[in-house]
Amino acid sequence: MTVRTAPAELTHQAAAHLWRRWLTMWNGQPSVAHDIVGTPYTVHLPTAGATIDPSRIRDAAAMAEWVEGFRAKFEDLRYRTDFGPLVDGGKLVCRWYATAVYTGRTGWPGDVAGRPVTMVGVDILRVDGGRIAECWTQGAAT
Repeated sequence: MTVRTAPAELTHQAAAHLWRRWLTMWNGQPSVAHDIVGTPYTVHLPTAGATIDPSRIRDAAAMAEWVEGFRAKFEDLRYRTDFGPLVDGGKLVCRWYATAVYTGRTGWPGDVAGRPVTMVGVDILRVDGGRIAECWTQGAAT
């Protein structure tokens, strides 16, 4: 008989630390992925408007590459926390917003080089063994 144990509860302190590191990664230090992303790793993106196949992002190196590539499509991209993290078991949830300047490289409607953009979104991160094992993210330009 196999006995399954529940995932460890994530403390608010640990969630806040992981979230700060997550933002550091997205704010221009993609190598932070190697400190916070576990293996295996799964990314979930909405299919509408996705500019990358999330099945390609399976580990920290691929996550760092995605972050670097995404950031290269903007000037002055800066993420901030709107609220959170909220903790539920082994998951944390945050609402974020970002400001940037379009460069004409996203392929999104409205991407006109030099035009400022604000984005908002929500990330849900499942943590296992102190590292992010799974991410659901959804964001939109406003």
